[in-house]
Amino acid sequence: MIGALASIILRDWRAHKLRLSLTIVGVSLGVAVYFAIHTANATLAGSLNTTVEKLAGKATLQIVAGDADFSLDVLKLVRDTPGVEAAEPVVEAIVNTSLGNRQRILILGLDTASDLAIYKSTLDQGNFIVKNPLAFSSRKDSIAVTRTLADRFGLKDGDKFTVDAKTGKTDLTVRGIFEEAGIGEVYDGNVAVMDMASAQPLFGNGNRIDRIDVANSTDVSIDQLEKDLRARVPGTLDVIRPNLRGQHLENTISAMHAAFTITSVLALTIAIFIIFNSFSISVNQRWRDTAILRSIGVERSNIRRMFIVEAIILGLLGSALGVGIGFAMAQGALKVVARVTSTVYGVETVGGTVGFDWLFGLQAFVLGVAVSLISVWLPARAAAGLDPAVALRNVEIVNPTVRASRVRIVLGLLLIAAGLVGTRFGTPNVGSYVQMAYSFAIQCGVILLLPKLLMIGAALMRPAAGFLFGPEGVIAVENMARSPKRTVATVGAIVIGLAFVFSTAAMIHSQKAAIYHSMDKVLAADMLITSSEQLHSRTQHFPETTARRISELDEVLVSNEVRVTSTYFDGLEVTLLAHDMDAYFAVSPDLLDVGDPSAARLLTSRGEGLLISKNFSLRWNVQMGDTVAIRAPGGELSLPVVGMLDYYRSEYGTLFLDRELYKRYWQDSDVDYIFIDLKPGTNRDAFRDKVQAIVADTQRAFIYTHEEYKAWVTKLLDQFFLLMYIQMIVAVLVAAIGLTNTMLISVAERTREIGVFRAIGGLRRQVIKMIILESMAIALIGLAAGAATGAMNAYFLVKTAVKVVAGFDIRLVFPYSVFLIAVPVVVLLAVISAWLPAIRAARLTVVEAIGYE
Repeated sequence: MIGALASIILRDWRAHKLRLSLTIVGVSLGVAVYFAIHTANATLAGSLNTTVEKLAGKATLQIVAGDADFSLDVLKLVRDTPGVEAAEPVVEAIVNTSLGNRQRILILGLDTASDLAIYKSTLDQGNFIVKNPLAFSSRKDSIAVTRTLADRFGLKDGDKFTVDAKTGKTDLTVRGIFEEAGIGEVYDGNVAVMDMASAQPLFGNGNRIDRIDVANSTDVSIDQLEKDLRARVPGTLDVIRPNLRGQHLENTISAMHAAFTITSVLALTIAIFIIFNSFSISVNQRWRDTAILRSIGVERSNIRRMFIVEAIILGLLGSALGVGIGFAMAQGALKVVARVTSTVYGVETVGGTVGFDWLFGLQAFVLGVAVSLISVWLPARAAAGLDPAVALRNVEIVNPTVRASRVRIVLGLLLIAAGLVGTRFGTPNVGSYVQMAYSFAIQCGVILLLPKLLMIGAALMRPAAGFLFGPEGVIAVENMARSPKRTVATVGAIVIGLAFVFSTAAMIHSQKAAIYHSMDKVLAADMLITSSEQLHSRTQHFPETTARRISELDEVLVSNEVRVTSTYFDGLEVTLLAHDMDAYFAVSPDLLDVGDPSAARLLTSRGEGLLISKNFSLRWNVQMGDTVAIRAPGGELSLPVVGMLDYYRSEYGTLFLDRELYKRYWQDSDVDYIFIDLKPGTNRDAFRDKVQAIVADTQRAFIYTHEEYKAWVTKLLDQFFLLMYIQMIVAVLVAAIGLTNTMLISVAERTREIGVFRAIGGLRRQVIKMIILESMAIALIGLAAGAATGAMNAYFLVKTAVKVVAGFDIRLVFPYSVFLIAVPVVVLLAVISAWLPAIRAARLTVVEAIGYE
């Protein structure tokens, strides 16, 4: 019996290679995207942690001030604390250089006069080759580079290269080369070391440092030392373990990871419906074989087992292929997320080579097989439940079991309602998988309603098809409607694929629309000048003197100098923007969404209040008039909230305060952005040239008009959504493959009918026309249902992936332009999908077709 059932499966696979390929593609698609996204996220997170740990050396604790620097005077307090075996101050800077295509390198300022005990395992001083140690420590231009960096650019002792320092373009001389070990292994080996005393003035720190690395003595526990250090250092400094610092960086980019994770789970959802469609069609094609097996005594359980075993085999093949493809995709995905992480969040990391995580690979593999089993369960039950007497005739016509029953309709509507209600009133604490269930419920509800939608669609299409295409149009619609089992499964696959396209496009359009609206309000300046190609750079800033020279140009009407940094609030990193608040309100008069602009302008410019983003209010439950306590190197700063605005820079919220207040509490006068309103009649190109002339000998400046900056942000957003765009394309292609498969089956099942039609005078071109029109009818119903499902899924994404994950309350914008583009594309794909089956049908001879069985 087992051999007989296996032979049936093998014969079916040989006869229907396209459907077989579609099933395997469906499994591998979902598994590949899921594995690639999660592997890229895990690799990036691992890279962040590895970078922090390697830079920390043997340090068990680190003292930091969030994203800010702090006074070197703290070092004495730390070293005098009992239990501290070693404490080393560090200055970090990631800078552009004259090497290659402006290669960025990490420069560490260390106290090279000490024994660097903390870094002995990571900075191999035995291989730290310095020909003239006295010159290295005494000359301010000395730098040591890794062997990799030296070999990459042909550097040797005495060679010079230029870096963009805060004080301007500066030539540095290579006076040391060290082998990669620990410190030198991060940032792809693009690492250099300077003496602390040379690095501090070069990168504008003065007497300030970025962190202190601390190693505890063996007789004092890390917990005890952490407690003692907290008691000794200023309360505005954080005493944390290196691994927790890595977690802080991970938290910074958690919303991006969550968004990609949600789309990867949606890809698995698409796979479920694709596989379901494929097995539903398989059951349809084998209804006669199944009936014969039942009539000769094969039990229902064996019929069901035949389909389940087939699903397991295809799930194993598809999952194995998906894990392999996903691993290949992960490297590209890593480059995308690493680039976005650097540009948007200012978190620098080099992803390196993606490592294969066998445990996660096994998880993805098992998940793919599980998806296959879930997808085959209902088709297998339907096959096992066939009545042999009925199934030996045309089961589609005699027993159209998927007709829209009242129970089915009610259940479908309830599932959709449950998904929408859960989306509307769900909270973040229910967990991401419960939130994903909302979307799954909506899609299942739509699938249950498809027979009814098919009937409605057919009723609406008949008159139009007859009027536009004559009898062939009516016959095409009838053929579609009278085979609901096959048609509904195909329409379902199209619906899910197009719903993914429309919902993803809607989420992207909604976020772009919200960001553009925000930019028109909060960045309403004629010109924006920034010190970096990144949205947030942690190392590249304008000196205040440079910013002032630009602001004092004759063409400038109003100038707002801005510092972008971050601080910790309840353990999470929030963005902090320090503006000249009086100038900010002058440049952006429609700034506030909540609050009195006049009062807010007066209070913030006096340093007596602050503004917050609305997502900060939502996430932390902070309202107008509430006091926000901000930890700063100069002490704790408590200010009342005097205004709120929509702002989308940070998923944990943004704080706005006056720059003079910031300078006083952070002892930092750097500038990242300059917002400028020009005097009427100013030539913007000439003004741009003047700015470039001011900074030419010191550093780079990136100068944008308002529209140019919006275009740059658009490009950045497109990079962020690149993986989603790729998934959208794949979803459409898979839907097209499914439609092709369906039309081939439709032709095979109607071979005798086509022969009769030809025998009574039907022309070949009429056969081609009917089949193409049937494909178009199926595709158009799928398009309409896909658009409706996509709109509901878009609501889910905006409320969950955007609001719950990132805290942004944005308005849903349906992508009508995408829908208008989709109509001709779907029609074209329907024609292409039906072309081969139509040609095959038209070429059948009348005798062959009538005799077909």
